[in-house]
Amino acid sequence: MVEGRVSIGWAAAAGLSVAALALLAPGGLYLLGFLALVIALHEGAHYLVARRSGMGPVELFWGFGPEVFSFERNGCRYGVKALFLGGYVKLLGMTPGAEVPDGFPESRTYRAARCRGRLATILAGPAANLATAVVAFTLAAVIEGESVGRALVQGWADLWFVLHGTVAAIWTWATNLGAYAASVLDRSGATEPPVRFLSPVAQARISQYAVSEGAATALRWLGVLSAAVGAVNLLPLPPLDGGHAVVAAIEGVLGRLRPARPARLDATRLLPLAYATVGVLVFLSLSALVLDLRDLG
Repeated sequence: MVEGRVSIGWAAAAGLSVAALALLAPGGLYLLGFLALVIALHEGAHYLVARRSGMGPVELFWGFGPEVFSFERNGCRYGVKALFLGGYVKLLGMTPGAEVPDGFPESRTYRAARCRGRLATILAGPAANLATAVVAFTLAAVIEGESVGRALVQGWADLWFVLHGTVAAIWTWATNLGAYAASVLDRSGATEPPVRFLSPVAQARISQYAVSEGAATALRWLGVLSAAVGAVNLLPLPPLDGGHAVVAAIEGVLGRLRPARPARLDATRLLPLAYATVGVLVFLSLSALVLDLRDLG
């Protein structure tokens, strides 16, 4: 996630759930291990491409909330925060009117970079997740005896399966909100929801099972997590990466149509939609937790 003006509260809340889960079951620790790799690759890709595009990242953190530890090198702070289901790279100048600290060169801001550099920076994180998924699925197939060529084909097929399933699940949820809400509010559990999302509780149980089954199953679960994170971040909604990418793409098109007046859209006007997106994600996270805990009960 490239940090702009909106903090990802849903990820922090979910991170707290996972932190508590790590104290209760080995599966929570396994899940943290899987997520650590997924998040590190995602944020690392944002960071590296941003620097390659001429930007100067000022923060690279794993987690949200209170800071655990950090260090500074070459003008960028690196570290870990307490609520660790997520991460971010902070770039200055994400909007046209954003203030930049004295002494920080304007040429190193996000808004000063060329359109293709901004777009590449935003899409680098999800792209890293999708590539990781293909590698994980491919290695799993090789471990199970497939040739490298057939395993690679299977890796791409598995990626498509997860992407299609993720989009289909989101669409089913969006078109059946009433039935979903009714199933969440039904304390008896008699009403089955039209679609289920996995809370950290369920993800921890699956993580424990995947590790116990061996390397191939663990790699497939890593691929599922990585692909799902990439798919969700590509949704064209602020403050997700897909929302930033849409803004950068529109600026690029307007820049080609009006070369004499480079366009810079003010993303702060999308704050209401960004807050609505965060609200939906919080609702999905909490409702999934309610359903999973009810099943366990």
